[in-house]
Amino acid sequence: MARRNAFDRFRLLRRVARPIEAAQVRWFGASVISAVAGTPVLLLHTTGRRSGLERTTPLAFHEGADSTLLLVGGASGQARVPDWVANLRADPAVTVTVGRRRVAVHADELVGAEREQVWGELRRVWSRIDTYERRAGRPVPVFRLSRLG
Repeated sequence: MARRNAFDRFRLLRRVARPIEAAQVRWFGASVISAVAGTPVLLLHTTGRRSGLERTTPLAFHEGADSTLLLVGGASGQARVPDWVANLRADPAVTVTVGRRRVAVHADELVGAEREQVWGELRRVWSRIDTYERRAGRPVPVFRLSRLG
């Protein structure tokens, strides 16, 4: 439990960094964080399920073999499921900004064998993903985003 509490101290930092990272992705198609980590980042634009307001979240993604985009709700190992996951479950028709292009996508949450297959692919790309799931103490949701049109 102490590890979780210590990790939660970074919440304020994440709240401050998120809009800065989002602005960098909008302006440059990437962020300093994504460049340092060597991981591509997109902006997920969802509608708040309670507020009805647009919410923008920078997230690491992986492009699947079929050109779909894969996201995980690991939240760096937080016990709480990220708000963007709940928003995506409430309304899977969203947009993403990849590079500097905004495109409409449909999100499907992967479950069962399909999730396990994709999880194996993601494990090869993000070596820490199993650590996030173990630290969170919950299954990490996996979403496949398919471009519309």
